[in-house]
Amino acid sequence: MKIMTEQELVARQQLTRNPFANEDDTDVLFDPKEPVCNLFVVRLTFLIGCIACCGCSPSSKLSEPLATSLDHPVDAAGSQASESLQQTILATLQNNLEKRELSAERNGAWQVIHGAVAYGDQLPMNVDGKTVLAMDYLLSGGVMNGWEISTGPVLTVTKKPGVVARVEAGSYIGQGHTDQWLGYLSQIPLALDRKVIAADQALTLNDWARQAQWDVPKNPFKEYSWTLIALTNFFPNEQEWQASDGITWTLEPLVRFEAEQDLSASACGGMHRLMGLAHAVRYRKRLKGLFDGGWLMAKKVVDTSVDSARKFQNADGSFSTNYTSRPGNSNDLSSCISATGHTFEFLSYTLDVAELGKPWMERAAARLCAMLRAGEGIDLECGGAYHALAGLKLYHQRRFEK
Repeated sequence: MKIMTEQELVARQQLTRNPFANEDDTDVLFDPKEPVCNLFVVRLTFLIGCIACCGCSPSSKLSEPLATSLDHPVDAAGSQASESLQQTILATLQNNLEKRELSAERNGAWQVIHGAVAYGDQLPMNVDGKTVLAMDYLLSGGVMNGWEISTGPVLTVTKKPGVVARVEAGSYIGQGHTDQWLGYLSQIPLALDRKVIAADQALTLNDWARQAQWDVPKNPFKEYSWTLIALTNFFPNEQEWQASDGITWTLEPLVRFEAEQDLSASACGGMHRLMGLAHAVRYRKRLKGLFDGGWLMAKKVVDTSVDSARKFQNADGSFSTNYTSRPGNSNDLSSCISATGHTFEFLSYTLDVAELGKPWMERAAARLCAMLRAGEGIDLECGGAYHALAGLKLYHQRRFEK
C-alpha cells in the first residue's frame, strides 16, 4: 500500500475541490462536528493510513479531458429538457461504468458492494489481471479483503444452514453495519435463489435472508436500516416470522426504533436510515396496512425529510452537505457528490413518479451528473460516488423506463 504524505494529501484535496462552489462557501473539509460518509473528510491520521486502498479509481484508459460544466445547460426556468436529461444520465452511468476500475487487490468488499448497488451484475472487477463480473466472483466463493461470509445454524424454516456476514463496525473495507451486504444485494436486485458459496457450501440468498430474520433479536448494534431494506425487498408479502428468541416478529418494532433515531447523528446524515424507513413505508402501502404506531412515525419522518431536502437544496441544484438538518455546501467535490448522491438516491426511491419530473429534481439530476463528470479523472471515494450513480439509475428507471 502506498502511504500518502501530508503534501500529497493537500494536493489531493486541491484536485477534488468542487469546481461549482463559491469562494465564500462556509462548510470546510475536516469539520469534526459533521457526520460524514466519505474518506476525504475523516480524520487525517485515518486518511494517511487508508485512503490509498479505498478510492474508486479512474481507469488507466481514461484519455478524454475533464468537463466541469453541463453538456446540456439548464434553461432559465431551471428545468432541462427531458430527452436531454435522460441522455445525460445514461452517459454519466456508462462513463463511470467504463472508466472507473475496481480490483480485488486494491479495493475492499465495501467498495465493490457499493458499486453493485449502481451496476448490479454488470459491475466488472479486475482479479489477477483478468476482468470478471464482481457479483459472480464474490458470490461463487471469491476471495477479497473484507468479504467474510460463513454458515450459520440450520434454520427451522429452510432445514439448511443460513449465511452469516461478519460485521466490522464502521469499516470501509468489510461490512460496516448489520445486514449491509444483504440490504444492498436486495437493491440490485438479485433473486432469492441466487447461489451463494459460504464455507465451501452451496447456499442461496434466501438462506442468507432467512438468517437475517432469525438474527433480528441478536443485533448488538441496534441498527436496522439495512435489515428493513433487505426484508422488505426479499419478502414483500411476509408480515411475520419466528426468530431465534422463539418470538413471532413483525417489522413494526424495527420501524419504530429506526424512526425514533436522530438522523443527524446517523451514518451519512441519516440517509441510510431514511432509505430503510422509505422501504418500510412502501411495503406498508403495498400491503394496504394501517399507518399507526411505528408505521405512522416512519411516514412522518420520511415526509418531513423530503420537505427538508427540498427546502435546503442549493441554488445550483445540489443538496445540502448537512443533508436534512440545515443548509450547507462545500468546496470539496467528493463531499458534494456524497451528500447530493445519498439524498438524490433517497428521493428517487421515495417520491411519486410525477414529482421526479419537477424542476427541482431535474436540477438535482443535472447537477449530480455535472459533478460526477467533473470528477471523472479523480480517485473519488467509492461510497458517495456509487450512491450517486445508484440514485441516477433509480431515477432513470422510475422516470424514463416503462
